[in-house]
Amino acid sequence: VSCNKINVTNVFAEHKRDNNMEILCKAATIAREAQICHRYLEGIYHNLLSLAWGSRAGHKKPCPVAASSTTSLKNFLKEL
Repeated sequence: VSCNKINVTNVFAEHKRDNNMEILCKAATIAREAQICHRYLEGIYHNLLSLAWGSRAGHKKPCPVAASSTTSLKNFLKEL
Protein backbone atom coordinates (compact mmCIF):
# COMPACT_ATOMS: atom_id res chain seq x y z
CA VAL A 1 0.00 0.00 0.00
CA SER A 2 1.42 3.37 -0.92
CA CYS A 3 1.79 5.90 1.86
CA ASN A 4 -0.85 8.21 0.42
CA LYS A 5 -3.36 5.38 0.58
CA ILE A 6 -2.75 4.29 4.17
CA ASN A 7 -5.72 4.82 6.45
CA VAL A 8 -5.57 7.31 9.29
CA THR A 9 -8.24 8.41 11.74
CA ASN A 10 -10.41 11.13 10.27
CA VAL A 11 -10.18 13.82 12.96
CA PHE A 12 -12.25 16.17 10.82
CA ALA A 13 -15.28 13.85 10.56
CA GLU A 14 -16.79 14.88 13.88
CA HIS A 15 -15.39 18.40 14.07
CA LYS A 16 -18.60 19.82 15.54
CA ARG A 17 -17.93 18.16 18.89
CA ASP A 18 -14.36 19.43 19.27
CA ASN A 19 -13.01 22.94 19.39
CA ASN A 20 -10.36 24.10 16.92
CA MET A 21 -7.47 23.60 19.35
CA GLU A 22 -8.54 20.01 20.00
CA ILE A 23 -8.78 19.33 16.25
CA LEU A 24 -5.30 20.80 15.68
CA CYS A 25 -3.89 18.71 18.49
CA LYS A 26 -5.50 15.53 17.15
CA ALA A 27 -4.27 16.35 13.64
CA ALA A 28 -0.77 16.69 15.12
CA THR A 29 -1.09 13.19 16.52
CA ILE A 30 -2.01 11.83 13.09
CA ALA A 31 0.89 13.71 11.47
CA ARG A 32 3.26 12.26 14.06
CA GLU A 33 2.04 8.73 13.45
CA ALA A 34 2.32 9.16 9.66
CA GLN A 35 5.97 10.30 9.80
CA ILE A 36 6.96 6.74 8.93
CA CYS A 37 5.77 7.51 5.42
CA HIS A 38 6.83 11.10 4.90
CA ARG A 39 9.62 12.84 6.79
CA TYR A 40 8.19 16.30 6.05
CA LEU A 41 5.28 15.48 8.37
CA GLU A 42 7.61 16.10 11.31
CA GLY A 43 7.51 19.81 10.51
CA ILE A 44 3.74 19.72 10.11
CA TYR A 45 3.48 17.92 13.45
CA HIS A 46 5.50 20.62 15.25
CA ASN A 47 3.59 23.43 13.53
CA LEU A 48 0.22 21.93 14.45
CA LEU A 49 1.27 21.55 18.07
CA SER A 50 2.46 25.15 18.10
CA LEU A 51 -0.87 26.31 16.71
CA ALA A 52 -2.75 24.27 19.28
CA TRP A 53 -0.66 25.07 22.35
CA GLY A 54 1.39 28.16 21.46
CA SER A 55 4.64 28.58 23.35
CA ARG A 56 3.70 25.67 25.62
CA ALA A 57 3.87 23.21 22.69
CA GLY A 58 7.24 21.85 23.73
CA HIS A 59 5.77 20.69 27.02
CA LYS A 60 2.63 19.10 25.59
CA LYS A 61 2.12 15.64 24.22
CA PRO A 62 -0.05 14.94 21.19
CA CYS A 63 -3.73 14.46 21.96
CA PRO A 64 -5.11 10.96 22.09
CA VAL A 65 -7.17 10.07 19.05
CA ALA A 66 -9.92 7.51 19.45
CA ALA A 67 -10.38 5.10 16.61
CA SER A 68 -13.36 6.14 14.53
CA SER A 69 -13.94 6.70 10.85
CA THR A 70 -10.86 6.65 8.69
CA THR A 71 -9.61 8.43 5.61
CA SER A 72 -6.54 8.11 3.44
CA LEU A 73 -3.43 10.04 4.40
CA LYS A 74 -3.76 11.92 1.11
CA ASN A 75 -7.31 13.07 1.97
CA PHE A 76 -6.27 13.91 5.53
CA LEU A 77 -3.56 16.22 4.20
CA LYS A 78 -6.02 17.84 1.79
CA GLU A 79 -8.48 18.50 4.64
CA LEU A 80 -5.70 19.90 6.75
